[in-house]
Amino acid sequence: MQTPEKEDRGHLVYVVGALVIIAFLVGTYLANPGILSTSSANSTYVPTTRHFTLVAEEKDIPEGPTAVWHAWTYNGTVPGPTLHAWVGDTIVVTLYNRLNLTVSFHTHLVDYNFTSDGSQANIIAGMGVGSMVPAGQNYTYYFTAVYAGVFMYHDHSSDQYSIPYHMGQGLYGIFVIDDPKNPPPKLAHDWTVSMAEIGPRVSGTGYAPYIMDSLGFPGGEPALVNLFEAQGLPGVAAQFNKTLLTFEATVGDTVRFDLFNPGAYLGLTHSFHLHDAEMISEFANPGIPVPDAVVPLDPGVTDAVLVTLDTPGVFLFHCHVVPHADAGMIGVLVVLPKSSGSTTTATTSTSTLSSSLTTTSAISLTSLTSSITTNAASHVSILANAGTTPSSPGFSPDAIHVEIGVNNTVMWTNNDQTVHTVTSTTGLFDSGYLNPGQSWTYTFTKDGTYQYHCSLHNWMTGTVIVTG
Repeated sequence: MQTPEKEDRGHLVYVVGALVIIAFLVGTYLANPGILSTSSANSTYVPTTRHFTLVAEEKDIPEGPTAVWHAWTYNGTVPGPTLHAWVGDTIVVTLYNRLNLTVSFHTHLVDYNFTSDGSQANIIAGMGVGSMVPAGQNYTYYFTAVYAGVFMYHDHSSDQYSIPYHMGQGLYGIFVIDDPKNPPPKLAHDWTVSMAEIGPRVSGTGYAPYIMDSLGFPGGEPALVNLFEAQGLPGVAAQFNKTLLTFEATVGDTVRFDLFNPGAYLGLTHSFHLHDAEMISEFANPGIPVPDAVVPLDPGVTDAVLVTLDTPGVFLFHCHVVPHADAGMIGVLVVLPKSSGSTTTATTSTSTLSSSLTTTSAISLTSLTSSITTNAASHVSILANAGTTPSSPGFSPDAIHVEIGVNNTVMWTNNDQTVHTVTSTTGLFDSGYLNPGQSWTYTFTKDGTYQYHCSLHNWMTGTVIVTG
């Protein structure tokens, strides 16, 4: 039989033990608050089915003033549209082939049914033969987003030409799969950068053999300086997103670069270096700064890097295989200082920029930003889910009033997960296919009321009212 003293000591042991366990659990939570928030986030996301439409078609892409790349594309761009999904989602991709040879859609996602492989193996096995899509035909592929990462997709056909020829002509792109249990931080911008060699079907002269997102600046940084000395800032700005890949952000923004080397035409190694930026790997080495601020990209390799911008300026990015940079692989990131009441401005004065930058000459932010984007008052958004919800207004605002000489250039941005167009009802203008995240501008020069619509979703209509 236990004495009262022994019983008291036993109770004390239990109490102390319970307190130790509680303290341990509280300490664990304080050190890792994501334990509960991750569980909560996981319970709030319900996987969905995401439908994507791709059209394989030829597209003439200007490569400077004297050359044209007769590219083969998914939806009219190189790379093709970046397809976004979350872990657990079902992904449905329908490919329409408007080229005059067989093409396919092969992805580096995993754990899919063999009939969605899109390769020569389907023909050999007699299963999913249609995934190698003949001219004028279509096929639907099915996948599941199993885990997070950047995953390539590309043509795997060798009809009439080799696979490197097909891919080198521009038939490549990426999936970006994010994890709802560990989502990325709030991103001001999410940019895709492909680093590749230009395809073989180029007419004319003076084009860059190495390209980022189909753009190349022959001669690299030395040629950029020569252009500035000859034509000043307007000459440089005239090349923004024509031969010189250009992005714009604001101090304080967190941005993501989704990077890949398709290993297409020549199968060369490339790399990505952004000046004065700590790049945090998101998938290859999650949460770890990229060593020496250079992302190595062997053929077929991908990654995404996060960058938080803390200094205004004009920052170069390029392939650090330096001969590739000098042969076209350069671009610029314009980082604007914060302005009161706005995250991006096109009205900052020259003196403001001069005091903000560490360059030796004053550069006008007004000139820079007007060369990259248009006045915010002339911006129209294509809303999320506009392509799947007929009750959606689609365009926001669906009616916009602009004034010639003030804000008569209108920019439409596709914020949906599917392709849209901006098509005049009279045939005056047509954006062609606008992939998710892509923008298109048109400048109105005459008074009038202009009606337009999306040619793929007839319930989406809009109006631009132009006055002098």
